[in-house]
Amino acid sequence: MIFVDPAEHARHGIPASAVFGTLAGIVVYFLVLDPRLLDPSYWIWLMEGDPAAEYLGWRFFRVEPWRWPPGAIRSYGLEIGSAIPFTDSIPVAAFAGKLASSWLPEPFQYFGLWALVSFVLQGFFGGLLAALASDRPIDRYAIALLFVASVPLLDRAIGHYALMSHWLVLWGLWLALEPRRELATGHWVAVTCLASLVHAYLLYLVLALWVADVLRRRHFDPEPRPGVGEWMRHVTIVAIALCTAMALAGYFVLPRDAISGGSFYYGKYAANLNAFFNPGWGSRFLPNLPVMKGAEMEGYGYLGLGVLVMLAIALVAFLKPGAPRPNLRPYLPLIVIAALLCAIALSHQVAWGDRVVLEVPIRGKLLDTLATLRASGRLLWVAMYALTFAAAAIVAARFAPNAATAVIVGCVALQLADLSPRFVAMRGYFHDRFIVTPAARTTPLVSPFWAEAAKHYRVIRMAPVANTARGWEWLSLYAVDYGMAINTGQFARVSFPRIAQANAAITATLADGRLDPGTLYLLWSRDAKFDWSIGPDDGIGVFDGYFVIAPGWFAQPRGPIAPDYLVRGPRRGIAP
Repeated sequence: MIFVDPAEHARHGIPASAVFGTLAGIVVYFLVLDPRLLDPSYWIWLMEGDPAAEYLGWRFFRVEPWRWPPGAIRSYGLEIGSAIPFTDSIPVAAFAGKLASSWLPEPFQYFGLWALVSFVLQGFFGGLLAALASDRPIDRYAIALLFVASVPLLDRAIGHYALMSHWLVLWGLWLALEPRRELATGHWVAVTCLASLVHAYLLYLVLALWVADVLRRRHFDPEPRPGVGEWMRHVTIVAIALCTAMALAGYFVLPRDAISGGSFYYGKYAANLNAFFNPGWGSRFLPNLPVMKGAEMEGYGYLGLGVLVMLAIALVAFLKPGAPRPNLRPYLPLIVIAALLCAIALSHQVAWGDRVVLEVPIRGKLLDTLATLRASGRLLWVAMYALTFAAAAIVAARFAPNAATAVIVGCVALQLADLSPRFVAMRGYFHDRFIVTPAARTTPLVSPFWAEAAKHYRVIRMAPVANTARGWEWLSLYAVDYGMAINTGQFARVSFPRIAQANAAITATLADGRLDPGTLYLLWSRDAKFDWSIGPDDGIGVFDGYFVIAPGWFAQPRGPIAPDYLVRGPRRGIAP
C-alpha cells in the first residue's frame, strides 16, 4: 500500500476518528444552521426555488396512493411529471416518510434533519478515511476535520439538500482505498443503491468509484486477486440491485429523450481550471479569482489553503530524491477515474478564469449524452476528496511521527483559519434566508375565490403547460393542501415532446370549449395567447394575476357572493 501498512487496518471495530468525526459533524451543523430547521412542522423556510420543488414533491408523493413503480408521482405535474427522483426530494427519505405517514404530523418536512444526517455521516466516513491515512490518533482527528469542514458540502445547504450527501462519495472513496483483497459486494450494493435513492449526480460519482475499485481488485492489486467467476458475480449482483432500486424509484418512467440535460447547458455549469485554488469568496488569505458566469457554484472546488499547503509539502516529500518509490499500481484505476471525472467536469469549453481557452469540437449524440451531466462541475468532488486524503496520507507516511503530526495539525489549523470568514458569513446568510425572510413569507393567492374553487375542482391546468410556470410554488402548495392535481411544478428532467403534446391538447380544449368540468384552467403567461370559448354555465375572471376559466361555475349554488367572482358565459375571446 502507498500510505500505510495494511496490517494496521486488519483490526475490527469503528475507529475513534469516525466517532470524533460524527461529533464534529454535529457541532458544525449547529454552528452554521439554526436548530429550528429540525422542526418537522416548520416548512415555510422551504417555499422558495429549489427547496420548494423538493418539499412539494414530497408533499404530493406522500398523499398519493402507491403506484407502479412505487416512486411515481402523477398528481404533481400530470403529463409532464414523473417520479420522486426528478423532484430532488431525497427518494430514500420520501419512501420512509410515506411508509410512516400515518404516524407523522401534517405538514411534515425532513430536509433539516437530512442536512444534520449529512454532516454526521460526512464526519463518520471522513473519520474512516482518516484512519486509512495515518495510524496516529491526533493525525486522524485532524484529518477528519478536513472532511467535515467541506465548503462544497456547506454550500449545498442553500437549497440542494440531497446534494449535501457527500458522505456517499466518501464511503465510495473509502471502499476504493481500503487495503483488502475481496470485492466488498454488500458494501457496494448498499452505497450504489443508496446513492440512486438520494441524487443522480451522487450516483454517477459512486459508480465511477465502484468501477475504479472493481478494476483495482481484479487487475491491479497484488496476487491473490478475485477470480473471473467471483468478479462477474460481484458485478452482476451490484448491477441487478442498482437497476432494481432505480426502477422502483421511477428513474425509467421518462423517455430517453428527457434524460439529457440539454446540450445548450453542458459547459455552462462547468468547473474552471482554477477551481482547486480559487476561493471564490470568503478566504482569509487568498484572493478571489474570476470564473465563467453561471459557474460560480457548480464549478466550485476550492481545496482550502491548508490542504493546498499540505499538498505542496506532500509533493515535495513524494518526489524527494532518495525517497522510497511507492507501489502506485493498485491506485492507478482511481487516479485515472478521478482524472476523467475532472475532464468531464471542465466540459468541452475549458475555461481559465472568465475566458474559454479551449473548445473541444463535440457535437450530436455525444454532446447530448454528456449533457446528462449538465452541472458537470460537481464531478470535481471525487478529486477534491481524493487529493485531501492523498496529501494527508503522504505526509503521515513520509515524515517522522512528530513532524508529520505537526504538519497535519498545522495545515488543518490553517485550513480552518482560511475558511472561517466563509463559515461565519454563511451562518448569517442561512439565518436570514431560513428564519428571518420566511417569517414574512405569505401566499400571493389571497382571493377568496381559491378556497371556493377547491370545493369543486380536482385538477388545475396551467396554460401554456410548462416546467416552473409562473407562481408554481404557491399554486402547487394550494393544490396539495386541497387534494388537487396540477400540471406544473419544478422537475430536474422533463420530456419536451410530452410538454408539446400537452400544450396542443389544452390549446384545442380551450378553443372548442370542451372543458373538463372537474378542471380549473389558469392562463398565466402574457406572452402566450389562447383562443377560449365557454358555455352558459362556465365563468371567467382574473384572480391574483391569473386569467381563470371555471367550467360549470354557475351550474350550482355557491353561496351569496361566490357567483360575483366570475363573468358568466357563453363567451369567446383571446386571453390573457
